[in-house]
Amino acid sequence: MQSESGHEGDEELAFRDTQPPYINLPIPFTGRIEGGLQDGHKVTVMGRVLSTDENRFQVDFQMGISDTNNVAFHFNPRFEGSGYVVCNTMQLGNWGPEEKKMQMPFQKGSLFEICFKVDSSSFKVTVNGSIFLDYAHRLPFEQVNAISIGGCVHVSYISFQV
Repeated sequence: MQSESGHEGDEELAFRDTQPPYINLPIPFTGRIEGGLQDGHKVTVMGRVLSTDENRFQVDFQMGISDTNNVAFHFNPRFEGSGYVVCNTMQLGNWGPEEKKMQMPFQKGSLFEICFKVDSSSFKVTVNGSIFLDYAHRLPFEQVNAISIGGCVHVSYISFQV
């Protein structure tokens, strides 16, 4: 059946999965982003911050499964003081200047949902449904083909949509 615009399936404007989700992951975890990141992609990470002595966790968007020297986007909540989030980029093994958001949207022991939406200029990060930050691209996001997660966190679900 055709829609008014004459194209089949136009009513399917909702996000669609670009690959199967990762479910109940061992941490640390590194997984492939099939086909790499593209403008309009949305990566959703759901889980729980663990109540441990460890004081941070991170979500890294990498330029390769085993390439830990090139991280396009390092998202790193730290439970030190009143808490803050560090964002950065690593190129050829060297960190760039840190961007700190002096706000902590996560709580130890609590569930969370982080959405990373990619557009041509930045990663737009939403935490628990609220806009949290924009992180301007420092490396070509099209070269990102892996996501890595570590620290005091349990991840129940990572989905990939466009």
